[in-house]
Amino acid sequence: MVEIKKLRERKNQPPVIDPVAIYRRLPPIPGFNDIYTSQAEVLNEWFNRRHERDLVIKLHTGGGKTLVALLIAQSILNEHREPVIYLSPTVQLVEQTLAKAKEYNIPAVAYDKNVKNFSEDFLAGKSVLICTYQALFNGDSRFGVRGIKPVLTAAAIILDDAHVAFSNMRDIFTLRLTRKSNQEDYSELTSIFRSDFEKLEKLGSFDDLVSGKPASGILEVPYWSWKAKSEQVREFLRHKANDYQFVWPFIRDNFNYCHCLISKDAFVITPIFPLVDMIPTFADCPRRIFLSATISDDTAIVRTFDADPSSISKPITSNSLAGVSERMILALELMPFPTNDIVKILKELVQEIAKKKMGTVILVPSKPAAQKWQDVANYSDLTDKVAVDVKQLQEGTSYGPFVFANRYDGIDLPGSACRLLVLSELPRGSSEYDQYRANTFVGGSELTSSLAQRIEQGMGRGARGHGDYCVVILTGQDLTAWIGRSASLKFLNKSTRAQFEIGIEISKDVVDKQDLYDTIMQCLNREKDWIEYHSETLAELTESLEEDKTFLDQASLERKVFKLMRDGYFEKAISKLEKYWQNNTVEIDQKSRGWLKQLAARAAFFWEKTDLSQKLQQQAYADNYNLLRPQVIPPYVPLTNPGKQAEAMINRITSNYKNNRRGYLAWFRQISLDLIPEASANRFEEALEHLGLMLGFHAERPEKIYGDKAPDVLWLLNDKLALVIEAKSRKYENNPLNKENYGQLLASVEWFKKEYPNHSYIPVSVHRNTDTTKSIVINDSRALTLNKLNQLITDLSLLLQELCESKVSDDQLVIRCEQFLDNSKFKPDSLIKEYLVSFAETES
Repeated sequence: MVEIKKLRERKNQPPVIDPVAIYRRLPPIPGFNDIYTSQAEVLNEWFNRRHERDLVIKLHTGGGKTLVALLIAQSILNEHREPVIYLSPTVQLVEQTLAKAKEYNIPAVAYDKNVKNFSEDFLAGKSVLICTYQALFNGDSRFGVRGIKPVLTAAAIILDDAHVAFSNMRDIFTLRLTRKSNQEDYSELTSIFRSDFEKLEKLGSFDDLVSGKPASGILEVPYWSWKAKSEQVREFLRHKANDYQFVWPFIRDNFNYCHCLISKDAFVITPIFPLVDMIPTFADCPRRIFLSATISDDTAIVRTFDADPSSISKPITSNSLAGVSERMILALELMPFPTNDIVKILKELVQEIAKKKMGTVILVPSKPAAQKWQDVANYSDLTDKVAVDVKQLQEGTSYGPFVFANRYDGIDLPGSACRLLVLSELPRGSSEYDQYRANTFVGGSELTSSLAQRIEQGMGRGARGHGDYCVVILTGQDLTAWIGRSASLKFLNKSTRAQFEIGIEISKDVVDKQDLYDTIMQCLNREKDWIEYHSETLAELTESLEEDKTFLDQASLERKVFKLMRDGYFEKAISKLEKYWQNNTVEIDQKSRGWLKQLAARAAFFWEKTDLSQKLQQQAYADNYNLLRPQVIPPYVPLTNPGKQAEAMINRITSNYKNNRRGYLAWFRQISLDLIPEASANRFEEALEHLGLMLGFHAERPEKIYGDKAPDVLWLLNDKLALVIEAKSRKYENNPLNKENYGQLLASVEWFKKEYPNHSYIPVSVHRNTDTTKSIVINDSRALTLNKLNQLITDLSLLLQELCESKVSDDQLVIRCEQFLDNSKFKPDSLIKEYLVSFAETES
């Protein structure tokens, strides 16, 4: 018998390195006739650019990303005969990739944590090693840790689903001591910083938080306090290092470059950016290939992996729309349904579609949000049970409805497993760092970008590639307000943005519940008119859209500054930051500018330039008062006098919701949800500030910056008159306004008189009732009772609805608003008369 194997071995032809040619030489793959045009397009571009260090490859879901990645791995093995590592986010995905490699006849081996040595085939560059991100990135990594363990070098690292790995990567470098696991240690560590929050006049917030009160938020330990006391924390944790063996080697010498965050659940130390340079196998690797979904904003790849922005700005992707799933995206709050009816309509709808044997899934951001659906949908927060539910949908043994909490990635529901997908509420991150970033950048582009990514990930759970389809319904005032903003959509990839715009136009034309159902069934029943309309419009819109790459520059700057700080070049770090925010006044929003100034202030402080640090921190706080309050408060800058009320009101609508005015209504309703006694003081006061702005006044929260002597909220009604407001909405219903409360209001008045000597004012207490104790003399102060506040919200809602549903031009809308105001109670004199009431002395 002729030994074919020997014949193959005798061939001395050089190995093939073109990945498309490699595919042509593979044994036939069952079910494959040939690679897609989009796959060949991507592989050819990668091959031409393969000597660039950092490359991003984007393919639509279902576009054959795994085959592309494995062909690239084989190409590198053939060319270099050195180790190649393939990273996947989860063990399950590692197993799937190994199975695919076997199916494609590409040599691959699995990482085995129970075996001391690596596979010989991997080390010899004959097989690609497939493992999780955690196997490579950990403080006891078998691949080596800088300065601690010998290092394995690799010819290339392929990072699959890189867009999913961002939060996992931060967790890898984060030390998190939970209250639940060790109450004593949590109390010991948090108590170290109690006096620091007292100096910042945040002692009440700190005590509420560490006592475990709900909705108490996240507090960052100021960097100056952290520097002064971090050695005490380090010494405390050093004796417990075995409890944190995979993270302690990363952060023990890097405390100065970490945030310290405190929540009601945990004491957290997390680096400003993941310390990926501690793993030389990755940091020194000459080829790093990031495979991701077709998300628009790649700044997280730069921030997380310290990737080269010049290459990342030119992702490798296909121009073909062949792999784009078909999605009908609808937003119920943009339809003319009464707000109180939307949940009922949706619950009826998900049950009806499931009865038709079409997979029905609801995605929500949290367990409390999931519980709202439990009367119509199956829910479990246990990972094993979620896996069972997903399998039932995939196999068609159940069609739901199922509700999944915070599962925006990691579950795949192709075909009939998901024909109706409901995204309910804005998908915020769950970790302390995610919440910290969300609080810091609320309303800014940085948060908008991360939300866009999570929304795209969520929608990607349903239709999973070419030929697949589903209806996506977006609901919740916060989510609707987000998609309604013109600035939000630019953070979505081009095809998703086009589908959003298609859906917004459809949503505007839905008139009632039956119309909604009939519209959905046009997609699910595969009606020709819908299929052709979607296909034609998607191609037209996608061709006309451009993706914004400007945010990569800021991400790159932050990473360079982080390295300069760690290397001790503080002056250079500050200079780079100052130059950037001075030269990009238009490109970066105010929240991000404040963030960069705080980073510069931190560098100045660690450079021991205290005066410069305080100056920069004051500037940072003036731009973004969600940042750290400076130790020395800057001088107050009075508000400018407001202009015409109608112009201000319409400008707030058209500047953010130009093409979708109904989205502004959703934003107003979201604000209104925080004007209740159950809301935290911070959220209530923030909503009260927004309410003043929506009425066309100038408004701000002086107390947030200038301490207890300044008003909680200030409304400048015109160039002569202001409302000086203290919010006491959380008091018990029958409690009267007492001497202490009134004293705070009088202190706010004195502050106002000093800062606005030429203005008249009315002291206002937002209070549950009009009662006062006998010990105070009220004079000209007024109450905005919760009943009157609700009346104001209702009346303004009617006015805004008239404006937002109007079809007239922006200029004509200003004229119409002026006419409405003339007949309303919202002009300053009328507002005071209608909604502010006098206090009355009570007998108690």
